[in-house]
Amino acid sequence: MNFKKALIVYRKEMLEMLRDKRAIFATFIIPLVLYPLLFIGFGFIMSRQTEILEERGANIAVVDSVGTEISAQIMENLKGIENFTLLPWDKSTQTLMNEGELQAVVSITDSITTHGYQVYKVQVKYDSSKERNQLVYGKIRESVARSKEQSISAELQKRDLDPELMNLINVEAFDIASAQKRLGSYLGMIMPYIMIMMLVAGAASVASDIVAGEKERRTLETLLVSSAQRKELVLGKYLTIITAAMANLIVNLFSMGFSMQYMLGSQELAMGITQMPITGFLILLAAMIPLATLFAAVLMSISTFSRNNKEAGSYLQPVMLISMLLGMISFIPSIEINNLLAWVPVVNIALLFKAVLINEYQISHLLITIGSTIALDVAAIWLTIKLFNTESILFRTDEDSSLKHARKQKGVLFNGLNGLIYFALMLVLMYYLGSYLQGKDLLTGLIQTQVLIIALPPLLILKVFKLKDKEILRLKAPRIRELVFVPFIAISGAILASMLMQLVDFIYPLPAHYLDQLGGLVKMSDSIWVLLGAVALAPGICEEIMFRGFMMRFFESYNRKTAIVITALFFAIFHLDPFRLAPTFLLGLILSYLTLRSGSIYNSMLSHTLNNSLAIVISAFAGSAWLKPLLSGDEGFVWWLAIPAAIVLSLSLWGFHKVTADKNEEIIQLS
Repeated sequence: MNFKKALIVYRKEMLEMLRDKRAIFATFIIPLVLYPLLFIGFGFIMSRQTEILEERGANIAVVDSVGTEISAQIMENLKGIENFTLLPWDKSTQTLMNEGELQAVVSITDSITTHGYQVYKVQVKYDSSKERNQLVYGKIRESVARSKEQSISAELQKRDLDPELMNLINVEAFDIASAQKRLGSYLGMIMPYIMIMMLVAGAASVASDIVAGEKERRTLETLLVSSAQRKELVLGKYLTIITAAMANLIVNLFSMGFSMQYMLGSQELAMGITQMPITGFLILLAAMIPLATLFAAVLMSISTFSRNNKEAGSYLQPVMLISMLLGMISFIPSIEINNLLAWVPVVNIALLFKAVLINEYQISHLLITIGSTIALDVAAIWLTIKLFNTESILFRTDEDSSLKHARKQKGVLFNGLNGLIYFALMLVLMYYLGSYLQGKDLLTGLIQTQVLIIALPPLLILKVFKLKDKEILRLKAPRIRELVFVPFIAISGAILASMLMQLVDFIYPLPAHYLDQLGGLVKMSDSIWVLLGAVALAPGICEEIMFRGFMMRFFESYNRKTAIVITALFFAIFHLDPFRLAPTFLLGLILSYLTLRSGSIYNSMLSHTLNNSLAIVISAFAGSAWLKPLLSGDEGFVWWLAIPAAIVLSLSLWGFHKVTADKNEEIIQLS
């Protein structure tokens, strides 16, 4: 690769971007004007609005059902609230309340305790959806609290007791957090979300045009026939997106930080904060660079795949939505970054942001976050280069994505885009319809989900497109010498997957309600045979038809390893269980390998059924004497079992690989 040529491409793209007045205005001018208007103007409006609410006061209706000295004291204190008008209760009170003319209704009643004391109850009826009414309720509560103190003090004096008995125990809070740390805790909730969205928006504004736009303008061909290699073109465009994203982020941060600093200095907040956490911002700006490179790579892959700007924009929207949802994790209280969450893209940056702003982060979290993000970045760049070197993808036509065209040419159906769309539709169907069916009756719902949502759609699609189901789904009888190895692969793989689940539980302890849900699967029926049918046999058949039979076909045009990995990843995601993502992915790899290596889906069906059956048997017979030596106290396997399981799995896979050497199926080119 010639880096100088990549820089020439980069300079060319940057000049084109800087010539675009709309991009300059959106990236630089709007942020510099917008944030001062928002922060300063909004702050002024908020303070002025509070004054207006105070000046407007309130109308409240009061009904005193007691008529004693104490109730009169309560009434007197309510009358003393500034700008409050007290009205008597009558038949029109409820109507006035519904029309918003009354902000609250206060009712004073009493009762006698078991010891003969008269106690008072003050009920306040108000509409909490209105801020004015919330303010009114707060003032009423403070007034009643004063009346309470006065009445108790008077009662104590009547009994010749010191009113200071009311303050027998006092609680004093000493906040050891510095003003800077308190500000960091507030900023740590909102700032990660804002920064991530700014980063995505800045990258998306350039990425949608950088390749898809060139296709639309018919200028990409000129670049492709130049002396620059595809890798150099990708690198130059990639650097352009990163530059745009970081420039947008820095300008927004500068404008936002300056506006917030102005507010802190001019208003002298009660918390005593006079300076923004500049050091924390600089650390996070550095941590944002790997995330910027990741977004740049992902968005460039999308732009390369898209036929035009319009299509690129439609693909970018889900990316922005997912990024927004992941960034919102900073709003959730008590969630802190750890060694597990540091591996999750976007989430790790958001939580690291919170930790850095309150100065409670670990270097290991910072390194894992940056390292994992860079690893994903490299994978996305590799994908972009692959797309750039694939002419059929780089110059797709409208007809290539047409289902009508797919019916004429069968091979068009099975491509990566259609596979991704099909999986997304099934995932949505699984989430909504599957949850509904299983919510009514778990046992029946599981069977209905397997048959109607998982197995039936692939069979219908094959029927509609008039494809040979036996050939596509690999419904070929396996040989006995293959089947001999499958039980050993299934059981040893299940044990290692269970060990991986225990490792996840060790790093990030599973919630109690989640464990209860898993235990509920065994309690669906008293018959173990019914459980084996619903939880082992049905998934073993239906899920294999969908994933190893149908789904894997969409990705075989790339290469076998890619098809195995993508199918296993989709298989893990489809279970909608983040805690079991890694174990399910491992099993998915094994099942995909068995099918693709032997050319028969029955091998993976048997392995899948045995894996689920083992889980049912262990849960059902965990207390049995013959099983106890292999289990730890929490029904997980003892750790030493991982060694023989790994040995058995390795030898079994080696044996399976050997006996299928003469039957290693060539990927069917559908045409």
